[in-house]
Amino acid sequence: MILKKKMLGASYGLIVASVAMFSMTGTANATNESATISLKMDPTQGGLFKEVFQPVDWQVASTIDTADPTIQPMKEANLSHPRGALTFNPNPKMPVCPDDKIGPPPTNLSITVPEAIERCPDSIIGNGFATFALAQQTSLPRDGLILVFNGGLEPSGPLKGRPTVKTYSYSYDTGVGVYSEATLEVDGSLDFAIPQLTADSSVTSLATSIPGEPYSLYVASQNITVDVPAGQDPNFARARCATGTWDYSTEFLLGDRDTLGNPTSPTTTLNESASVGCAGATGKGKFANLKIKGPASVKKGKKGTYKVTVKNTGTATAKSVKLAASGKGVSGKASGGNIAPGKSKTIKVKVKFVKKGKVKTTFKVTGKQASAKTGKKTVKVK
Repeated sequence: MILKKKMLGASYGLIVASVAMFSMTGTANATNESATISLKMDPTQGGLFKEVFQPVDWQVASTIDTADPTIQPMKEANLSHPRGALTFNPNPKMPVCPDDKIGPPPTNLSITVPEAIERCPDSIIGNGFATFALAQQTSLPRDGLILVFNGGLEPSGPLKGRPTVKTYSYSYDTGVGVYSEATLEVDGSLDFAIPQLTADSSVTSLATSIPGEPYSLYVASQNITVDVPAGQDPNFARARCATGTWDYSTEFLLGDRDTLGNPTSPTTTLNESASVGCAGATGKGKFANLKIKGPASVKKGKKGTYKVTVKNTGTATAKSVKLAASGKGVSGKASGGNIAPGKSKTIKVKVKFVKKGKVKTTFKVTGKQASAKTGKKTVKVK
């Protein structure tokens, strides 16, 4: 998964990033600095499965530590983890926050958090918090608030149809906001960039979560308390654990920038990789009510062809699926192969009838790792 981002503004940075289930932390060291990223993906209800994506609280936090009173600005942090571990699932009923409300210039990047909430109150999917050092001085920490909005689906190009998120950060101390947007791909990698800060200040730590928890922040410089809501779509982020471990790697790019935000030499690249265990249950297949189509009448001794649509609504693949027809003087069998969770398959079965009259015919579907399901159809045998 790659988060393709566009960063605008000049304040503190923010992340929208991918994660793993239990807490896992990687640390990369430079001469006087270390960069640490902590990732979590906790199921919001029940547990994780090997095949089915479950709703999770998707969290990422990063910190730069240094023994010196100054710190190199963090410009980029790139993350990768297994393909198919995380998906974004925007609710089609949730409104998209449009660019003229929260977006790139000419949209106003100095609106406060309450004003940003007011602009798109029904589109919030997450939140976060950031601290940074003014003029790279770790003794001058400041804070900022992060909101994450539903950006809809990418309208065109190679990422057409992929879900997009928008993030807006605001610092009450500087009166400046930062906007970004990110599109989630499918290959398991993720990038995020951090823009130049006021006076080339530095991000020292930040955390972002979808959907997150509501929180309140007291801003001493303004003598106000700001309430930040949680995301409104608990199903937006979903995850699964297919192999029992999640491998991840991080690459941090640190270094000074000029007044326009362009990197200047020298820069420092920090790399770290690690793995963490995750618990994905095997699950079980579950068949929905069968949909049966076929002739209402058949001649005695003849066969009628029936189409039975089988949907697996369970949490595992139903394997070696079989379909059997039974009743008085009724016989018929067919194979349906495997049916993955969430998928449907239509199985054709030829059924022979040897007794006249109105025959109640039972169609029964069975499969390994799945409970059986039956459906009935009355057939007139002439």
